[in-house]
Amino acid sequence: MAKERSGYIYQDKQGSWYARTTVTDSSGKRRNVKRRAQDKTEARQILKTILRQIDDEGEKTLDAATITFNDLADYYAERYLKPAEYRDERKTSGLRSLDRAQHAVVIFRQYFGGRKLRSITYGDLYAFKQRRLATPTQYTHPRTIASVNRELVVLRRILNIAVREGYLIKSPFNAGDSLISAADENRRERILSREEEIRLFAAVDAEPRREHLRGILLIALDCALRRGEIFTLCWSDVDLERRTITVRAFNCKTARSRTVAMTNRVYEDLHGRWLDSKQELGTLVFGIRVSIRAAFGKACKMANIQDFHFHDCRHTSITRMIRAGLPPVEVMRVSGHSTLSAFYRYANLDSDAVFRAAAALDAYHAQAVETQATSAELIN
Repeated sequence: MAKERSGYIYQDKQGSWYARTTVTDSSGKRRNVKRRAQDKTEARQILKTILRQIDDEGEKTLDAATITFNDLADYYAERYLKPAEYRDERKTSGLRSLDRAQHAVVIFRQYFGGRKLRSITYGDLYAFKQRRLATPTQYTHPRTIASVNRELVVLRRILNIAVREGYLIKSPFNAGDSLISAADENRRERILSREEEIRLFAAVDAEPRREHLRGILLIALDCALRRGEIFTLCWSDVDLERRTITVRAFNCKTARSRTVAMTNRVYEDLHGRWLDSKQELGTLVFGIRVSIRAAFGKACKMANIQDFHFHDCRHTSITRMIRAGLPPVEVMRVSGHSTLSAFYRYANLDSDAVFRAAAALDAYHAQAVETQATSAELIN
């Protein structure tokens, strides 16, 4: 039979009361646990609380009572905030969006910092969300719900780790309504028209230093690749003979590899680049790893194209495929979407789609009326 856990209370020479017990951690090391009290009665109550917590949740709960958010952030940074590592094209550890997570942790430290971890409530998380929404971006633009949601996803992950490690009994995220809702995000419906595309490529061609941007835009508009997938594209991923591009799993947001076919203009651009390159399979196709923000922004300005983001090229590509009559399942294989809900956020059909739907129903009803008339004639 296990020995019953015990402790004692005492008063020191200065007259202060304490509750004290001894615990043995998982490594077999013994240590004393001491808590100060206002008086003898409170010391007894504190001792009972300590013993009950140890029995119910283990000795780690004693550390959890004093751990701060900064302590948890340090633990997260040491164990999880690392570049992604892969084996057989599958991520085994680390983070793909490392920069985003690192930036988010800095923000969390500024807000929660030295707060005791167990004192953070659902209300604190809600207040944090509202403050972030009210804080403009570094470019003085209003902060979007989508960007705040991405930060909250990182924070939820950190607090879930705290639960798993025994620092929290329950995540404050689970104490109320969901704080992360994709349905609340503003869905962009901006797609590039044919006329705008002509002006955009004319602006790109007008500046030799933007030459690389032409190939990047072509792949985004015709193959629906994400920006990161294009930037990490190597010549070994390009099959000019079969006219295909392979997106490796470790470069893909959904961690699933896929192969897409080239259009004629994509093939012609890549074929020319291959001939002009050193023809080393391990090198990047476009030699870019960071950003094309400045070049893309200047080209759009020169072409008088407003409110168009680079990621809208992907929206445009998917929408064009749908309008061309391709089934959604086939388009998803090209775009790399794994769920219909995510896919339909990108299939931006304009207001004409509403009228086309009404016209289709009118045709259906007209056919029904003709069928009824024919049936009546046969009966008579």
